Amino acid sequence: MVYLFRESRLIAGLSLLGALLVLPAICVAQSSELDALRAAVKGMQQDLQKALSRIEQLEKEKAIDLAKLGQVEKSVQAVQSAPSAFNPAIGFVLDATAEHRAKAGGDFNFRTAELGLAASVDPFARMYSFLTGSKDGFEVEEAAAITTSLPWNLTAKGGRFFADFGRLSKFHPHEYAFVNTPLSIERMVGGESQADGVELNYLFPTPFFLRATFGGYNKMGAENERLDDTKSRAWSRFTYLGRLQTYFDLTDNHSVELGSSLAYTPSLRLTDTSGNDRSLAGVDLTYRFQPVGSTLYQGLTWGSEIFLNSERRPLELEDGTIVGKRRDAWGGYSYAELKLNRNWSTGFLFDYAPSIDNPAAKTKGYSPFLTWNLSEFNRLRFQYSYLDDKVREEKADRGHQFFLQWTTVMGAHTHGFRGR
Repeated sequence: MVYLFRESRLIAGLSLLGALLVLPAICVAQSSELDALRAAVKGMQQDLQKALSRIEQLEKEKAIDLAKLGQVEKSVQAVQSAPSAFNPAIGFVLDATAEHRAKAGGDFNFRTAELGLAASVDPFARMYSFLTGSKDGFEVEEAAAITTSLPWNLTAKGGRFFADFGRLSKFHPHEYAFVNTPLSIERMVGGESQADGVELNYLFPTPFFLRATFGGYNKMGAENERLDDTKSRAWSRFTYLGRLQTYFDLTDNHSVELGSSLAYTPSLRLTDTSGNDRSLAGVDLTYRFQPVGSTLYQGLTWGSEIFLNSERRPLELEDGTIVGKRRDAWGGYSYAELKLNRNWSTGFLFDYAPSIDNPAAKTKGYSPFLTWNLSEFNRLRFQYSYLDDKVREEKADRGHQFFLQWTTVMGAHTHGFRGR
């Protein structure tokens, strides 16, 4: 028993000694493992931070790429919405007459050669221009930009264009149903209503067509010499316009177009110091009979305009003094055109043109005409005119007159022949 007890104590002592010798080694091993784990976690944290930084950089690059892609998409959309931006419509018109005037003689009259360009610029605007050459020289007759996406039914136009005054004064002469510009338009409007300025149109949200136009210009009228179009001036010496226009169908066969216009210049200078304002008012009416059962080349059009010009005009007194006296002049025209078929039409024009300086003196014109459309792009027209002239300003504005007009169109001329 004593021997066994001593042996047990010896074994226990040896075990305790072994544990004391092995435990430090185990602790050292565990400490090394913890250090390794700490190092691994720290490395993972560094890798994670690098990954997060890379992700942030990639997101920034993606945003930049998306912005560039958006710009490219907008450019593509602009081209798709304006297919003519790189390929504008181009047309050319030649208009000439052989004419005889009893008081002035004969003439082969090279009236105009007109180059037309038109294209969409982008989703927000389009542009057009008409470059005209004649025996009097070359000019930019029209060159304007028009908005296409303004809100609230608004459209803006700027540049050089025919102001929205009346009806025929906005037409190019080769677009008329007859040969010449009525003398009433030449004397009262100044020929074509050419103007450098801006216009704003508003289309009313009505069940029928109703549009208002407001404009501001250096002056209005290609032959208006009251103001110098090349010089700056006070805003009171500009011309301002308002117009209201409507169109509606009376029946399936009958329609009416009605408009009223007012062009006002607050201040014009005369030779005296009293100053002057000018107002030009107009009312236009167009009636059309277009039988539903017939083609577009048959029907009747009747168009009329009345003008009232009010301004102070220079008046020379007996002692040679020049003063201003207000003159109110009434004038206008009326015409009818009967379309017989695709090729032939005929009509009559009556013109009543007063003198602006002496409204009691007038020129009355009577003009039957006959038109032969060889095709959509080639036209001959014969017109006889008799002018009963009391104004006596130009020999060419009186007596018997004969005209043979030849008008040809080449290419996509944007306004072509207006069926009016």
